[in-house]
Amino acid sequence: MREAIIATLEREGRNPNSYNVAGIMRDAFCDLGPGYGYIAESEEKWHQAVEAHRRPFGVGDLVRVVVTTKSETAEHHYGRITQFRKANGGFYRGRPVKPHSAYVELGHHHKSGWLGPLTQVTLALDDFEIVREWGEIHRDAPNGDWFTCLRCGAGSYKSAEVMMVHKVSGQRVRLCPACFNDDEVAALGHQVMFHGRIGQQTVAELTENPELITGSAGDSPYAKSDGETYREWADCFPWLVPAAAAELYAQWREQQGVTR
Repeated sequence: MREAIIATLEREGRNPNSYNVAGIMRDAFCDLGPGYGYIAESEEKWHQAVEAHRRPFGVGDLVRVVVTTKSETAEHHYGRITQFRKANGGFYRGRPVKPHSAYVELGHHHKSGWLGPLTQVTLALDDFEIVREWGEIHRDAPNGDWFTCLRCGAGSYKSAEVMMVHKVSGQRVRLCPACFNDDEVAALGHQVMFHGRIGQQTVAELTENPELITGSAGDSPYAKSDGETYREWADCFPWLVPAAAAELYAQWREQQGVTR
């Protein structure tokens, strides 16, 4: 049973070392007695037990931290914890029971690592919803077909069996189990970050003048008006639209009878 729980945690993209496997088995499975083994009570019990028995952060965990750029923009970066530090930045001699800070290696998306208190560190998977139900994964497949794995499907026609959804933006990728890993989790998170970088100027413009998003349509069929351009951008990146502009756009859509 222990091996089965570890395998399930790995399929969900979790690091088994970050969980108390014995506690999960105790809380989520029924003991049928000698010779009969254990049986899972329910999927709900499983998720409750997994959350209840998640250990504190460990070295190697994929996490998300907030990095403030020179332009004072807060960005979400993903990386792995490589060290734990004391409050003064010093190193622990042994394995700390309750470490204060963590050093996170951010990879090629950032020139250096990140050092900060664990209270400012979030497990990467907390930012995502992992979907494994076939009907949900392939609901919008073209021509009533199914989605292939984003990474290897073009060559092998492997069907996607895992869908990863970024909770804030709704951006998603569909993968086969072999391609679903920490690198893909970080890649989707950074994809959302890059969308934010590209849209910084538009965000600034709509923050200063939110009414720009309700500008009139142009007369020419060959060129979009500013209002149309802002609305197309908002449809692609709704999570980036400033609150005031989003409210005006919602009112505009209602007045125009726009349903999508």
